[in-house]
Amino acid sequence: MARSVLHALAGLALLACLAAACGGGGGAEPTATQEGAASATVSRATPPPTLEPSPPATLTADQQSRLLQEDWAKPRFEGELAGIKLWTDEKWFAQGRSLCASASFEAPYLGPVVFSVRDDDLPVLTFPESYELLDVRMCKHDITAIGYIFGTPLVILADGPHEWPINAPADRVSEGTISGQPAVFVAPAFPGQIMGAEVIVAEDFGLVVVSRMSSLDEARKIAEGIVGEDIHIPQGKETFTGTLNGIRFYDNLHVDNRKDGCLWGNYGIEDPEADGVEVPPGTPLDVLPSDIPEDYLLFDKRGMTCGGTIDLVEANLGRKPGEYDLGILRLSGEHAWYSVYSEDWLTPGTIAGRPAVFIAPPAWLGETDAPIEVVVKEDFGLTVVTGRIPLEEAKRVAERLNR
Repeated sequence: MARSVLHALAGLALLACLAAACGGGGGAEPTATQEGAASATVSRATPPPTLEPSPPATLTADQQSRLLQEDWAKPRFEGELAGIKLWTDEKWFAQGRSLCASASFEAPYLGPVVFSVRDDDLPVLTFPESYELLDVRMCKHDITAIGYIFGTPLVILADGPHEWPINAPADRVSEGTISGQPAVFVAPAFPGQIMGAEVIVAEDFGLVVVSRMSSLDEARKIAEGIVGEDIHIPQGKETFTGTLNGIRFYDNLHVDNRKDGCLWGNYGIEDPEADGVEVPPGTPLDVLPSDIPEDYLLFDKRGMTCGGTIDLVEANLGRKPGEYDLGILRLSGEHAWYSVYSEDWLTPGTIAGRPAVFIAPPAWLGETDAPIEVVVKEDFGLTVVTGRIPLEEAKRVAERLNR
């Protein structure tokens, strides 16, 4: 599955978080910044504990490998503990349960501005100083989950029923309480095992999951510092799927991609037949030097075939060498485009007299790291101009393209 440079630019290449959308990996895109996440407030009953990360395991690499092999040879635990229904990973995802219930860093996550959720609608938790909060991300699939992401540890707040997938044998799973709430403890396979410890706490709103820890003691202390009664999981609006201004919008959670032309999704091109190809002269999909405003540099341009002669041209531009400010996609085939945004992000309009849809944050949202997109219905298919630039600037670029 080819990954598009444009969608890395556009913030829709899903790097890491709560689940896996394509049979265990996949989903959709912008992220909350640490600064934005810090703008919300959640009261706490006690000050955060001061923790130091666990020292590295003293076992040799061979000893660790042997213990892991022995651990994997044991049957995985499945059953109910502390009022929490625990599934094996395999059964959970095989039955189509929420893709957001995972500690995988290859996942579909949706940022806090997606579904009309603002940064300051999110619960903000205070963690020990030794843990640097890198990002806060949101995933919505049957349940809504918010992931607080560190270098390795992951803290998840999830609404919905008290059930969760784990991947551990029975001798590593026990029950107890955290601040008076029923909890499940998953111990590491050996002391200091990276990402081996996990704590799952049943709360009124759903679950608190402290995962990917190397010490069960540290995981317990972090869980004890989270006051469940203060937590509200915002819901926001669903992704808009349907036709607007002659362009059909879809997301991959509905398993409804483009009908013809290159299949496009949360990782860019998601087409088994996709292959690079020279851009033939005269194709209406081409991005010509004369189309590019003088204040932009064309860094690279590539063609792609997905079964036809040429199905996609992708060009990346910037104002300075090495800076990808702007991307242009021109796709043949159905007038359909992948989008994870709610309806108040999408506005119909026109570009060069052609139907278009402008995708941009609502005015009340203020500055965001999510990109804008100008999607234009063309005779050959679609033009998409995207980047972290003002919407009017993207419109100007789209107007100049040859047709």
